[in-house]
Amino acid sequence: MNYELLSRLAMEDAEKSKNASFILKKRNEILHNEIETLKAVIRKLEEEKEKLSKELEELKESVNK
Repeated sequence: MNYELLSRLAMEDAEKSKNASFILKKRNEILHNEIETLKAVIRKLEEEKEKLSKELEELKESVNK
């Protein structure tokens, strides 16, 4: 009887661990996707910054002429 109880408890613990592992893997995937999205946003912002810097330099040059 005790072995059956211990076996059932061990199986329940294993199932809980499997569920927790699945949740953590999904969370990790979501975080990695979010990181990639943020990297893309940063790249776009850097491109826009570069574009605006060039435009600013052109405007400065035109004012100095």
